This record gives sequence, C-alpha cells and structure tokens, in this order.
Amino acid sequence: MSGNDEAGDLYHEVAQTADEVWDYVEAVQTSDLLSVSGLSEEFHLLADFGGALLAGREREQGSGYQFVTWIWDYYRTGVCYGHYYEDDFTAAKQDFAVRSGLISKAQLFSPEELTELYRGIDYFLENGPELQEEQLKATQAAREKIEYTVPNLQERLNHELDQGQQLS
Repeated sequence: MSGNDEAGDLYHEVAQTADEVWDYVEAVQTSDLLSVSGLSEEFHLLADFGGALLAGREREQGSGYQFVTWIWDYYRTGVCYGHYYEDDFTAAKQDFAVRSGLISKAQLFSPEELTELYRGIDYFLENGPELQEEQLKATQAAREKIEYTVPNLQERLNHELDQGQQLS
C-alpha cells in the first residue's frame, strides 16, 4: 500500500464498508421472514432478544437495504415503536443492542465524542508525559479503534479545525 495517509484512510474506509455490506446482505438473505400482523412489507428477522427485534429487507429494484428495530407487542403477534435505518446496519444493530437491554446507552460514544477523544489522545501522545510501554500500547490501540469506528474521522477533524480557525 502507498505511504500516502489519505490513500490509507480511504483503503480502510472502503474495506470497512465492504465488510459491513457483506454482513447485512448475508444476514438478510439467510434469515427467516418475520411473521407479524400489520406489516405492509416483508422483513427478515435478524435478531430477537429482551422484547426487541431487529429486522431488515432489501428495497425494491436493488435500491439498498432498510433496517428497523421494533418492540414486540404483549402477545408477540405484532410490533410497535419502530426505529428505521436506511442502509445503516451498524446503527440498527447498536439501537437493537440498547433497546433489547444487551448494553446500556451510557456505554456508547457518539462519533462526535469519539472524534474529541481521538483529538485528546493525539495531543496527549505528542505533548503528554513519557508513558510506560504498556500504557503507550493501550493508548495507541484506543486511538486505532477510534480510527476504524468513526466514519470520516479525518474529515471531522479537519472540519472542526476549520471551524475553530474561523472563530479565532
């Protein structure tokens, strides 16, 4: 791979997107149809836990995928309180994990929060005290996780830097 940072960032972004698309296409194609009353479209049941469910479907004419999280009704014959996600499987899975009680919303960081954490880690690594090897590795690993987690991280960092310069 090229030594160009921008090319490396783009490579990782494309690879991450390809993995996500593979995951959700495979999940929708191999899962059973959701059998509930009152739905006008056919959804596939992708996950069911703690009174919540995650479902997905391919939209007509190959125009992408739609994901939704619902809460089961009392008799588990219908669903309500849908949160819809257009082509965003990651956000739908995250919402399902919170709605089902698998994880607490307090454990999640928004892309904006992660961007600021990344900025803080960068500053700390450049200007902070000398770290022991284990601390350095852990800090660098956290930074790398943020790079793979936040969509368009470099764009977010540059945008916020531009906004800060405009305010000065």
